[in-house]
This record gives sequence, C-alpha cells and structure tokens, in this order.
Amino acid sequence: MGRGARRFIGVVGMGLFVLIYIALAMVIGANHILQLPILVQTLYFVVAGFAWTLPAMWIIKWMRRAPDPG
Repeated sequence: MGRGARRFIGVVGMGLFVLIYIALAMVIGANHILQLPILVQTLYFVVAGFAWTLPAMWIIKWMRRAPDPG
C-alpha cells in the first residue's frame, strides 16, 4: 500500500475514531459520571480527554510507516 493511500485511510479512520470516542465519552460522562463527587468527575474527564491519544499515536505510526514493497 502506498504512502498516500495509507495516509488517506489513516485520516478517515482517525476522524471516525475521534467522533465515536467523543460521543461515547460524553454519553458515559453525562449518564454515569455526573452523579459522582466532583473529584471523580474531574479525574474521569482528564483521563477521557487524554486517552484518545494512545490509539491516535498508533494510527499515526501506521500512516508514517514505509510503503510496502511491490
């Protein structure tokens, strides 16, 4: 797979992932976390705010990998 195709797939995949992740994090936060103490809420939103970066780093590494020979 060429670098251009890999970048296109990565950008589309990351966009979809982030949209789905944001929706899930908001639903969980609104339905389950808001009834908990403020410290737990703060910890949840801090962790949820940074947790998407781990899968995003994997996608970016995959996008930057050298093209497959052939």
